[in-house]
Amino acid sequence: MAARKIAYVVFVLPVVISVILGGFVLSNVLAQPDRQLNMWQINFAVQPAQEGSKDIKIVNLLSSYPVSTPLNFTVRVNNTSFDCGDLYMTIYNLQTPQKQAVAQNAYFSQCFVQTNSTLPLHEIFSPVINSTGTYQIVADMKDKSYQNDINVTATFNVQ
Repeated sequence: MAARKIAYVVFVLPVVISVILGGFVLSNVLAQPDRQLNMWQINFAVQPAQEGSKDIKIVNLLSSYPVSTPLNFTVRVNNTSFDCGDLYMTIYNLQTPQKQAVAQNAYFSQCFVQTNSTLPLHEIFSPVINSTGTYQIVADMKDKSYQNDINVTATFNVQ
């Protein structure tokens, strides 16, 4: 009989106490109006589809970004005929009636073949967007003679 009481104290009582305390803590957390229960803390980085030439890709592109965070974009060009050409990057707000440019920059004489570098060389296109919405980034690469160009377009959200 004494062994049975000890078994209850050792095995059953801790389970009952754990369930009661866990329920108490969970009810307090759920009672808070600004609660956030993020039980799956795995971030799946989803890259949006990129439309345009297969010779140019936007690197470090995600489908969603937080507000007022620098967006660090670089570009990889796989066509050597655009070596030492000019790179133009523009971000448009798609929620305005006529795609309004939010940020843009030009990078001249981007010679990338010898170092196999991402563009812009020794820089990063990192604008800060302060309002939520849907945006479109366009990267346009022109060759030295301005006869040919390649471009890529992608859409992302700022939340």
